[in-house]
Amino acid sequence: MNILVVSAVLPYPLHSGGQIRMYNLLKRLSSKHTITLVSFIRDEKERSYKNDLSFCEQVYMVNRGRAWQVPYIARALFTRMPFLLSTYANAKMYRLLTKVLATKAFDLIHLEPFYVWPSIPNTRVPIVVSEHNIEYQVYEEYVRKRSFLPLRFLLMIDVSRLKRWEHYVWRKADMVTAVSQKDQRVMESYLSFPVSVVSNGVDTESFTFPKHKKEILQNFLFVGNFRWLPNIEAVERLLSDIWPRIAESFPKSTLTIVGRNMPENVLAALTGRIIGKTDVSDIRDEYNAAFALLAPMTIAGGTKFKVLEAMASGVPVVSTRAGVEGIDCEDEKHVLIANTPHEFVDKLARLVSDHSHREKVVKAARTLVEREYNWDSIAKTLDTVWRTTHEKKR
Repeated sequence: MNILVVSAVLPYPLHSGGQIRMYNLLKRLSSKHTITLVSFIRDEKERSYKNDLSFCEQVYMVNRGRAWQVPYIARALFTRMPFLLSTYANAKMYRLLTKVLATKAFDLIHLEPFYVWPSIPNTRVPIVVSEHNIEYQVYEEYVRKRSFLPLRFLLMIDVSRLKRWEHYVWRKADMVTAVSQKDQRVMESYLSFPVSVVSNGVDTESFTFPKHKKEILQNFLFVGNFRWLPNIEAVERLLSDIWPRIAESFPKSTLTIVGRNMPENVLAALTGRIIGKTDVSDIRDEYNAAFALLAPMTIAGGTKFKVLEAMASGVPVVSTRAGVEGIDCEDEKHVLIANTPHEFVDKLARLVSDHSHREKVVKAARTLVEREYNWDSIAKTLDTVWRTTHEKKR
């Protein structure tokens, strides 16, 4: 089939979860379909990555720029459009898509994710909307944690708009996909058709499980792109509440924080045993050097790539329940659940003292990833979604 993919981010380089997801799925599905990619970019320099997406027949890019611009803010203030969608209501993208749809017959349009909808022209081509999480739930949870009441009130107005728009797009689409069964259930409660689960995953050939794990120092790892609000919330909690307890209990331990767009307050905390890396050439090196991944997320939504990558790499994951939400894992079998600073210390203490338990956990985690979260099987699921949606509209 001829597939038109409209993406909020260019699927290369692989710096964010959305880029990792799109790159792996499109690369695999390009062997079965002819894919035209139309993507927003943030910087003109991104055009240099076009050759890295050569598995697509055509790649078009439209510069959206950064979100905090006067036209986007004004649109959100003076219309009923939420701020997020106001940054994707792009006249250049609309004109480009109108031209592309007029010059080639497409069997399906795939949107990733829903908030690119304002730039989509009217069309009879069936549309699949692929969600990475339920966006309004993530923002709502973050806003509820803000202590300044007037700001919270204003932000909740934007969240309510976002919720209405997200539901609207789901209903207008011919098919919607979720990354977890929990998100699937929420979506189906608003829809008259079933929602398919197309999980996030891992390239299990790239993220390899070590046959002979060498003795590793007590280097604890946090990974996250800090343009994503839940990662900011998590690292702030880690630094203020959890790491001081860990540092006291494990005097020889270090904490490595890896992530782009690191906030100033995190950069200021990078002293002594806390190491920061804002630009790593290969994230696999960080997993190979880590004793455990810490994922103290307080805001759920979607599934966390860092958790899946650590599980694939033989690194035990110590996480809140929110951090592993959407992953079909069990406490003490695939991951270690800790919701308080005291529980984080206890779980890490057992990993340090009980080598056999650590080995059982990481092997079970790797098996789970290979069975449920490898990109090859996930791509087959999306392929089925595309074909089924196309057939229903014929």
